[in-house]
Amino acid sequence: MCRQSATVCLIKTPALEDTAGLSLVERLRLLPDARRRRGARHPFVAVLLVAASAVVAGARSYTAIGQWSANAPQHALARLSARS
Repeated sequence: MCRQSATVCLIKTPALEDTAGLSLVERLRLLPDARRRRGARHPFVAVLLVAASAVVAGARSYTAIGQWSANAPQHALARLSARS
């Protein structure tokens, strides 16, 4: 585990060296899903995209991310692969 900032860890991670031309979704698909099978209700990439979208929209806590996702329009969640 990297003991420096998250940015430094991500830059130095050898597995991410070949991701320069990839989109955000493609990069997120490379991340391992550490959740247990029982806790995986939604696709891992969708959870990350919803959280990232909420933070970009101004959410600054887990509670705020949850509120944003609960209030997000269904078409927005569908574009993030959180709804089908």
